[in-house]
Amino acid sequence: MPFLLHLLSDANGQKHPIPEQGLTIGRSIKNTIFLDDPSASQHHARIDVKELKDGSLIYFLCDLESTNKTFANQQPIKEHLLSDQDFIEIGINQFRYLDENQESLAATKQFKKSWIPGVLVLKN
Repeated sequence: MPFLLHLLSDANGQKHPIPEQGLTIGRSIKNTIFLDDPSASQHHARIDVKELKDGSLIYFLCDLESTNKTFANQQPIKEHLLSDQDFIEIGINQFRYLDENQESLAATKQFKKSWIPGVLVLKN
């Protein structure tokens, strides 16, 4: 199961498994991952899980129109297909997306954007 590793200053990280229904991140205690950070929005970002036709799952990081933006690999994003080892920044918080299974999937699956915004398709 993929997870977010919340990178903390003491060199230890807090592990947050990503359930199949996804998760939310922000300053509100109603989020799956609560951030005590004034630079994070109440509802800052979300990870969505989508199932492909073959039953495998892909994970997207989505910004929820936050004030200070969500960053993946140091780039501001609105929606980003997550890959193993992606670096995520939300306010002053840093996360690493880790998926032990994705390394083997990367060799067999490649995606391309379709002409429909927000839709990805498998390359043949």
